[in-house]
Amino acid sequence: MAEQVFAGIDLAWNTNAATGIAVVDDTGVLLDSATLHTDDQIIAWMSRPDWQPVTSAVDAPLIVTNATGQRRCERMISQTFGRYNASCHTSNLGVAYFNPPRGATLAERLGWNLDPTHAGTAAKPGCIEVYPHPAMVALFQLGSVLPYKAKSGRTVDFRRSAFVELLDQMETLPHLQLTDNLRWACLRQAVIAASRQVELERVEDEIDAIFCAHLAWLWHHDRDSLQIYGDTFSGYIVAPPPPTHAAAKPVTTPKADDADQARRIAFDITARPATYATAGEAGWKAAVAEAVGSAMLGQLPMIGRFGVRIDFRLPPARNGNEAWDIDNLIKPTLDAMAGVLGDRPVRGRPQADDERIDEIHATKRTVMLGEEGASIVVSLMRDDAKPSIKSGTT
Repeated sequence: MAEQVFAGIDLAWNTNAATGIAVVDDTGVLLDSATLHTDDQIIAWMSRPDWQPVTSAVDAPLIVTNATGQRRCERMISQTFGRYNASCHTSNLGVAYFNPPRGATLAERLGWNLDPTHAGTAAKPGCIEVYPHPAMVALFQLGSVLPYKAKSGRTVDFRRSAFVELLDQMETLPHLQLTDNLRWACLRQAVIAASRQVELERVEDEIDAIFCAHLAWLWHHDRDSLQIYGDTFSGYIVAPPPPTHAAAKPVTTPKADDADQARRIAFDITARPATYATAGEAGWKAAVAEAVGSAMLGQLPMIGRFGVRIDFRLPPARNGNEAWDIDNLIKPTLDAMAGVLGDRPVRGRPQADDERIDEIHATKRTVMLGEEGASIVVSLMRDDAKPSIKSGTT
């Protein structure tokens, strides 16, 4: 039976840009997230057989009827949250992207009801328009929006610091349980490792979508925590009530401790996995090694004993001989992880020192073509042991 879920979509105005998408379960826990592009990809992702959307929150205009100027709801948000630097962009029918709005077209194809007063159900899901910035200001009690978006003059270091603050704040939302989520760990690692603007852009939409999914869950389970600005004729935005805390400079939150970050490396591979001793093994190992190298940023392999968690995303088998045995998936993956595990000297060519792994947790699931790969987290469980050095024979 499909699980009832609540979705968040940070919807690009057109299919040339990335769209973030995420779902949480009925208790508010993050289940999955991704970055997509086309309408068909979004619809296929939302139509997965293992879940049934109840309420979805979309960061994009859904109802636009004004020929020019701003919508009434945008003016209301700007008046309420403007002193926190959370004013709205302008939407009208003079902008081709909003005539009609992409979000409304998607909602119609998915059979979602755009009336915010509609109580979403599995049989008739609801869909609301949201705007993350004012919601973040209110829910996190911020004196100003967090400046993680790309703007002129904002360096990578400046934005990365703002991103880390956003991630820290989102981890305070107890229902999401982000610190236990493998995909979230990969997103955090990508932010920390970013050295170029484009590397922050790759994760921005997905992070926003996770926050939107939380707003969808709140609208269904704790409606008093949010309210409607505007109406269903001229357009509306669902956001928290007017904040009462002072507008000021952005608050600062404790940054993740450098020593703690050094104890965990997370990375994501987007490639077709392969099992041991098959034709695709070399290509898969090369993709894993490249992802490890990007995550390590030139650091030497960690010293100690490890725990490894691997979440394999597997495409449908191409033929009856392609079997996704999880033990045979694990072996070539670990063999390619010398960059983090170190080398174990043996006769012949060196191999990854997987003897230092004391715990492995692995899962597998079938996904659509284009989403296959794996998310991996390597945790330092004990750093008081030297790497195992063996000579002679294996």
